[in-house]
Amino acid sequence: MGDTKSNTDAACVKLITPKGIIRFFCLFLLAFGLLMAPWPRLGRAYTRFYSAGAAFLFGSFGSAGIVRFEPSSDSEHYMNIALYNRARPGPAGGMAAIQTRHNSRRAGYMYVAFLAALILATPIRWRRKGWALFWGMILIHGFVAAQLALRIFHAFNNKALSMFVLSPSGNRVLSIAHQAFAVNATFGFVVCVFVWILVSFRRRDWVRTAVRAGARRK
Repeated sequence: MGDTKSNTDAACVKLITPKGIIRFFCLFLLAFGLLMAPWPRLGRAYTRFYSAGAAFLFGSFGSAGIVRFEPSSDSEHYMNIALYNRARPGPAGGMAAIQTRHNSRRAGYMYVAFLAALILATPIRWRRKGWALFWGMILIHGFVAAQLALRIFHAFNNKALSMFVLSPSGNRVLSIAHQAFAVNATFGFVVCVFVWILVSFRRRDWVRTAVRAGARRK
């Protein structure tokens, strides 16, 4: 059992060697490419999962907000989002409403695939990879849900709905936050890297890496 643990810890340190880095990036690119490939019906299945989760979390938004999520019939990666303010009448009667299209692949699946590829390429035992994938998927979908909440909050601030009354400075802060944290895809990839580090590595991995690096300098 001690040999197994030693081999596992040694595998973790391999990531800092030139050969280990090259191997990691090759495995990462292979895994990411396979996960992002247009597998039949995968996109539609994820869109339905995304739509169901979004409806569960945000079907009611605040005291007067209603949000409806429906997978698009003409694209496997898009969904239609309808937002209603039951406290405000619409121009043609009924509730004030706006509709928008949302890409579940760009807003969710590409982060899932990126994080999963990072974990699968990491030189740790498969049991640790399994737990890393489990917690990683929970955390990254928590981030995706937070992004969607920010998008919906921003949409309800639209003049057609006007569910929230913000000051001019509050509107500027909301617009900046929406652009930086929800629209900007780069931020999501940065979050994926932090989640990968959090779920894949343990304290002893960093200690052994530091010891191995110090020994090489000598």
